[in-house]
Amino acid sequence: MRLHTHLAETVDEQEQCLAEFGTTPAGYAQELGWLGTDVWFAHAVHLSDEAIGRVAATGTGAAHCPSSNARLGAGVCRTPELLEAGVPVGLGDGPASSELSGLADEMRQAVLMARSRSGPRALTARRALHMATLGGARCLGRSAELGSLESGKLADVALWRVDGFGYDAIEDPVVALVFGPQPPLEHLMVGGAAVVERGELRTVSAESAAAAGRRAHRRILDREQNR
Repeated sequence: MRLHTHLAETVDEQEQCLAEFGTTPAGYAQELGWLGTDVWFAHAVHLSDEAIGRVAATGTGAAHCPSSNARLGAGVCRTPELLEAGVPVGLGDGPASSELSGLADEMRQAVLMARSRSGPRALTARRALHMATLGGARCLGRSAELGSLESGKLADVALWRVDGFGYDAIEDPVVALVFGPQPPLEHLMVGGAAVVERGELRTVSAESAAAAGRRAHRRILDREQNR
């Protein structure tokens, strides 16, 4: 079992934490024992050099959520500094704060945001791919099972097509995946079982999944209105 929460996402959080506890979010997490190899934080946008050092020294992970941070105007995560310090950094996002949260899109957003803040060499396409795969597996404590194609690991495999129109002029397939338009998902396996084939979901119908999503959304709205 691992520990997870959001941390240092907004300036408001930083200010409130200083006012109530006299320390930063990272400092407060350390006081509570919430730093360690079994912990990973979402966002981690507003971290000082000292806080990055604390997170790195304890092996704490971070889930970089570039689309959410941009969507909410929360700031730009210091991803290059986190990686340089040795922090396990993965990519994450969700529909609660980002209407579009495909993994390929998050890789692109991560590179663009890092470069907009720190210059053209701040983050490479391959480093973004590493965050999306092995970086995320490290955050979850599952790098021995997931994150790379190796004998003995689980057959969780995504195959994107980067050989069609719009990609054919990009020589490097990793650059095509990260910087090009979102590629079509040719095949997705989870534990060796096919979940998506030629872009079509095989385990459940798209219509039933959409209907279930609408029902869940309606229940949340009704609950909030009845409070």
